[in-house]
Amino acid sequence: MAKENLFMKNAKEKGLIDEREIAVAADIACTNGNRGRAWVFINGSMLHLYELAGLAEIGAHVESLDLKDGQVLKASSFVLNPFLKLSYNGQTYSFKGFAQAKKVIEAIKESCGA
Repeated sequence: MAKENLFMKNAKEKGLIDEREIAVAADIACTNGNRGRAWVFINGSMLHLYELAGLAEIGAHVESLDLKDGQVLKASSFVLNPFLKLSYNGQTYSFKGFAQAKKVIEAIKESCGA
């Protein structure tokens, strides 16, 4: 019997993820001055950023982006250096060092319509 992932269950209950179950930690920098390691959750076209309160804890809400209004500028799913650069609402967000890079990048590109 498979063991239930309580972190993913909690994220799903809060409406942060959908059936794709995309929840990764990433190093994020934004041209508005915000930067740091944070949780990235994707539900439909919404990308939610939350403080990293621990490996299994969701911290405070930082920001939510509707990817329908975003544009992927550059991305790489290369395992040793995954990154994504996203333009949204006049700001540029850089995501680095995240797991499941191919799955995450595909979901974001799909949501942006790119």
